[in-house]
Amino acid sequence: MNAWKKMLGVAVVTTAPMAASAGEISGNVAWTTDYSFRGVSQTNEKMAVQGGFDYGFESGAYVGVWASNVNFAQGKDSSGVEQNSTETDYYAGYAFQATESVGVDLSVWQFTYPGAEGASNYLEYVASVSVADFSFGLVYSPEYFGSGSGSATIISLDYSLAIQDGLSVDFHIGQTMTAQDDFLTKGDDYIDYLIGVNYDIAGVTLSLAYVGTDIDGAGFESDNTGERAIFTISKSL
Repeated sequence: MNAWKKMLGVAVVTTAPMAASAGEISGNVAWTTDYSFRGVSQTNEKMAVQGGFDYGFESGAYVGVWASNVNFAQGKDSSGVEQNSTETDYYAGYAFQATESVGVDLSVWQFTYPGAEGASNYLEYVASVSVADFSFGLVYSPEYFGSGSGSATIISLDYSLAIQDGLSVDFHIGQTMTAQDDFLTKGDDYIDYLIGVNYDIAGVTLSLAYVGTDIDGAGFESDNTGERAIFTISKSL
């Protein structure tokens, strides 16, 4: 999450798995109208059901797993089953307070796509620093979105403004820079952004976000990277 997802935009519209409290198991579940990852729809703007579990150690270390349905429009196999229908992420990290007002979170994420070729799987190394209501994220992937795809570096800035108890407004901007030519766009980097409102009621969080990118659309349907509104219902367990 943020842990990322992922701060995933982080967090961002999808529920981002967070480290459990020290010595505890925690979980999260969500339903969303679109699984958006760094501004790009992973479900062709269709709904997704997501969830995960985390275990936090007293030292500040944590491990977890998170999953969602995905749809990359790669067609169907000979049995009629859509390819890449599931994403499962495994992660481990360490979160600590560098000072009273500065928090640091370091983690490693393994993204996997069961049923797809192993070449689609990839690693990300994530670092985030939070100060007051701001969070700065840095991600490096040696082979972004699979073998032979080239490396990527992602930077992001997030701000969360508490309006009142249970109500907040979130702002996010990120830039993805890849070593792969023609990655999603006519160039090799792009910007994504988000403005969202979160409201907690009866133990459930209702989120409405407006997301978008500056991608021209080469390689993806334009709707998957264009401006759109996304509604999410999530709950921590």
